[in-house]
Amino acid sequence: MPAFQVSLNGKKVATAGVGGHGVLSANVTWVRRKGEQTRAKKPGGVEEELFLHLGGLITPKQEHVSWADCRLKVGDEVNVKIVESSIIDRLRVRRRSDPARDLREQSKHVRMMAKKFGWKISAKG
Repeated sequence: MPAFQVSLNGKKVATAGVGGHGVLSANVTWVRRKGEQTRAKKPGGVEEELFLHLGGLITPKQEHVSWADCRLKVGDEVNVKIVESSIIDRLRVRRRSDPARDLREQSKHVRMMAKKFGWKISAKG
């Protein structure tokens, strides 16, 4: 199977793969938030994050998996090598999809967006 061998500053992070069907991703993300968008919600505050996430989805099981969530800093070097491998490293996180939980989260999101836009939700039966 295709797998990702990921290293950070020359040190191995993990070899990751999801098997025959699924999604595999290695993401480097930078975020800068100001004011009300910060976690502390301080009007004059600024926060910045830089991180690496290595994870995916094993489609037949609807299982979200993760090998790494690493904080990064300017100057770090992330290397992703795509290899063919039947051996992967142990997962750090494995979370099966839960239809009831997913429905609750979707409902909460719809209510939040309705409130944000001033919409009124009414059920039709």
